[in-house]
Amino acid sequence: MAEMGEAEELRRKLRVAIDAFRDERIRWFVGKSRDLVDSGLISLDKMDELVRYLLRDEMERHAIMREIEESGPLTASELAEKTGISLERVEEHVRVLCVVGELLPAGEKGGSVAYALKAPVEEIMSERRICPCETVVALLNRVLGLW
Repeated sequence: MAEMGEAEELRRKLRVAIDAFRDERIRWFVGKSRDLVDSGLISLDKMDELVRYLLRDEMERHAIMREIEESGPLTASELAEKTGISLERVEEHVRVLCVVGELLPAGEKGGSVAYALKAPVEEIMSERRICPCETVVALLNRVLGLW
């Protein structure tokens, strides 16, 4: 039974990685990163750091969205428990996903706000191909410490 749990966990991680890497926003940002470095607006080391943050953040956000899609509305604490992502990071991701309208408050569970997806993950990813706004919001948060 433990092996089934490990196999399922590996499947989930692979699905999240595939989701993140097929997201147009990753390619958009990586494509723009060279221009930013070449223009002197940011150092190569800083850009490398931002790309690493972006990739980690994307994978974590996809894990959160997939968990909500599978389980229905969840609180930040439930998401942290189910995904293995720290509560602090889950709360950060939930704020960003709410700001860009991909997550919505869906009532309360145990005195905490539960969050739901505004649409199925595939539909959200399709919309992201049009506007990489979450990436911009997340990077502004990372660079400027907006919250």
